[in-house]
Amino acid sequence: MKKKLTLVIDDEVIESAKRFAKSKDLSVSEIVENYLIQETRDQVWSPPAGSVLSRLTGAVSQDDPELSDDERLEKALREKHA
Repeated sequence: MKKKLTLVIDDEVIESAKRFAKSKDLSVSEIVENYLIQETRDQVWSPPAGSVLSRLTGAVSQDDPELSDDERLEKALREKHA
């Protein structure tokens, strides 16, 4: 899903970006999106320090990472009701 993003950029940079985009047969949006994908590709998100989510991180172990969520649920229900 694509969303609109408003950026505040110097006029000269905008004009330069438009020329560059045209020379590559791309839109400025595509160039910005590709750049952001490259720059953030290896980043792993983690919850803000001190947040509830950060305190819960690691509280649940993933016993078998090869199982799908549905398989994990089925396994837990079998164990609970066995």
